[in-house]
Amino acid sequence: MKKIFSMFMALTMTVAAQAIVVESLVLKNGTVLHGYIQKQNGDLCTFLSDNALVILNNKDVVGISNERAYRISELNDAWKQWAEKNDAFEGLGDNRTLTLCDVTTKDRTAGMVKVLERGATIKYLEMTPTTYIVSWEKEVRMKRGERRKKTALSGINVKYQLKSGMEYQGQFAEDADSTLSVYLENGVMQTFKTGDVVKYSYYPVNPNQTIFEQSPLLDVVRTKHGENVGVIIEENYASNKDEENYLLLQQQTGAIQSIKISELVETRKQVNPAYDPKFDILLKDGDVVIDRQEVAKVKIKEKNDDLVLDSLPSKLMEVKAAADNATHITVEYRNDRQASGTTAFQLVRVQTRKVKKENECFFTYKDLVNALYRPQRVETSVNHTTKMEYVVGGKGLFVLYDAEHKRGVPFRVK
Repeated sequence: MKKIFSMFMALTMTVAAQAIVVESLVLKNGTVLHGYIQKQNGDLCTFLSDNALVILNNKDVVGISNERAYRISELNDAWKQWAEKNDAFEGLGDNRTLTLCDVTTKDRTAGMVKVLERGATIKYLEMTPTTYIVSWEKEVRMKRGERRKKTALSGINVKYQLKSGMEYQGQFAEDADSTLSVYLENGVMQTFKTGDVVKYSYYPVNPNQTIFEQSPLLDVVRTKHGENVGVIIEENYASNKDEENYLLLQQQTGAIQSIKISELVETRKQVNPAYDPKFDILLKDGDVVIDRQEVAKVKIKEKNDDLVLDSLPSKLMEVKAAADNATHITVEYRNDRQASGTTAFQLVRVQTRKVKKENECFFTYKDLVNALYRPQRVETSVNHTTKMEYVVGGKGLFVLYDAEHKRGVPFRVK
C-alpha cells in the first residue's frame, strides 16, 4: 500500500522561477528547505523552495567565489528583512552592506548566498527560489507544516482516523520516519504512528470561505486515464490493496471525483489563483481601527435633540473616496462586554454649523433611527475582533458612534 503524501527520492538541484512557503523539509544532514512539495511521481518528489538553509560537507564544495558587499539598495526584501533581524548589515543608513557570494558544487552554483559557516562544513543561506529533488528514505528526516499565525482566519486542517477508531484533527505539524503529528485546537502537538492511519480528511478552517479560497495550492492528479485538477479532500487507506483504496478530489465546480490509488501515475501541486487568505488583527478591549489605521476617539454630548462632537482630533483619520462614489470602509474593534449578535457602533454622517463663530459638528437622534449606513457584513473572529464592512457614498465627515460610552470615532472621506 502506498500513501501519496510520502513519495521521495535522490537529491539534485536546479533553479526555479517562483515559490511560496507552505511546509519545510528537514534533511538528515541538517539542511532545511522552506516551500512546498511540487510534484510526486512514483518515488520521486520535487520540492520547490522559496528559501533554504543548506549544509554541505566541505569535500562536496568545488569553490566559493564572487564574494562582495552588496549595498542595501541592491538587495531584495527577503535579504533586507533577514539582515535587519539578524543584525548582519555593516555600515550605517543607505550605505549599509551585506556580504554575499556564490557557492559551487559539482551539480550547480548557488548565487548570492550568505555563507554562515566555513571549514569542514559549509553552511549557507539561500534566498533564491530553487527546485530540489529529494529522497525521503535516504535524505529526509521529516516534513514540517508551516504553522498558521494567530491572526490567520483561513487555511486547511486535517482529520486523521486511526484503525482503532480514534480521531485527531487540527493543523498538520510533522511527518517523520514512521510518525505523524498534528496541532490540536489547544495548541498541543499530538503524535501517532503513520501506519495506524486509515483515513485523511482535509477541510477548510473558515466556514465563510470555500476550500479553494483557503488552499494556497491546487492538486493536479494524473491517472492512467487523464489529468484532473482540484483539491484533495480525502484519502482512504483502510485496505491493504491499492485497488481498494482511493482519494476524493473536489473540483472548482463542486463536483467530487473518486480516484483509485492504484490508478495514480503522478500528483503535483500548482499555485492556486483563487487563494484568498484572511487575516485578523489582534486588539485589546476597547481598541478600534479603520482600514487597519489608528484612530482617535472624542466625547459626544447631548444638546437638545442633537449629539455634538466635543472636538475633532488634531490628526483626523482620512479615507480616500472611491472613483465610483462607493467607498468601502472596514471597521475592526474589540469589546469584551458586547452581547452576541449586536454591534458597538453606528455609522452616521456628521453635519457642521456655526455656533458663536465656531464650527460645531453634530448629528441627530433621527439620523441614528434612520440608520442610513448599515454594515454590509459583520463577523467576529476567534480572537474576539469584530469586523464591520460599510459602503458610503460621497465625501464628508462621518463618525462611528458608541452610544454606551457616549464616544465617537470621527473620520473624513475626501
